[in-house]
Amino acid sequence: MGLHLYPVIIRGVHPSIPGLLSRPTEEFRPLPTVIFFHGLNGSRKQVFQGRYQELALALQTLECNLLSVELRGHGERRENKAQPAAQNLLRTLAHQAMNPFAGAMEDIAKIVEFVAEKKIAPPEAIAVAGISWGALSVFYALHQESRVTGGIALLPVCRITELLEFRRLQGKEIVEPYDPIHFTADVAPKPLLFITAEKDTRANPRYSGELYESLLPDYEAAGAAGRLAYIMLPGAGHAYHPAMTPAVVNWIRTYLLERGEGKA
Repeated sequence: MGLHLYPVIIRGVHPSIPGLLSRPTEEFRPLPTVIFFHGLNGSRKQVFQGRYQELALALQTLECNLLSVELRGHGERRENKAQPAAQNLLRTLAHQAMNPFAGAMEDIAKIVEFVAEKKIAPPEAIAVAGISWGALSVFYALHQESRVTGGIALLPVCRITELLEFRRLQGKEIVEPYDPIHFTADVAPKPLLFITAEKDTRANPRYSGELYESLLPDYEAAGAAGRLAYIMLPGAGHAYHPAMTPAVVNWIRTYLLERGEGKA
C-alpha cells in the first residue's frame, strides 16, 4: 500500500507555509485529520520516510488525513538554508518582530484555519502531533486553538534551554516564556498523549513528567483524568520507536475517530 501524497501551500503568512497532505484515497472528502510538526532538523517529508513511514501508513489505514507542515525557521522556511535550523532560530531570537515562537503560533492559527475552511477535516476532528522540537507546537496549539481537539507529544522538548544549542540562553526572557509549562491553560479536557523515552538525553523525560504532573489537576477537576496519558518507553532513546505506532493508533481510534463520527 502506497501513500497518497499531495503538496499544499498555506498562504496568509510570510513566507507561505508548505505542507504535505496524505489522504487515505485519491477521492477528496472531509476526514479526521492529524496536523504533524516535525523535529528541529527535519522537514515536512520526515513523517513519510524511513522509520516514521509506518505511522503515516497506519493513519492512512485508519482513514485519517495527515498534514505535515513546516513552521517558521524549519526546513524550507529557514532564512539561511545553508545553516542548521538551530542557528537560524538563534539569529532571529534577538528580534522581537521575528521571534520564532510567536511566529510558530501565528503559523498554527493559519494551518488550523486552512484545515477547517478547506473542509479537510470535519468539525471536532482536528488533532495535532509533534516529535521532539515539533512537540512544542502541540502544546501551543492545544492552548490557543479551540478547533484543535487533542494532541500527541512524542519525545517532547519541554524545557527549551536544556537543549545543547539553546543552553546559553538559560534565564533569558526571550526563550523561557515559551516553555510548554506556560501554555497549560485551556488544554484540559482535550485528550493528550505523552510518549517519552527512558534513555532520551536530548528531550529529558524528567521535564515531560513535570509537565504531565502540572496538567493532571486540571484534568481531574474537569472529570477527564483518563484523557491525559503518559507512556515512557524503557531503554529507548531520542528516536522514533516502533512501539509508538500502536500507542498513537489506539489514541486516535479512541478519541479522534469517535469525535469525527459524532460519538464524543
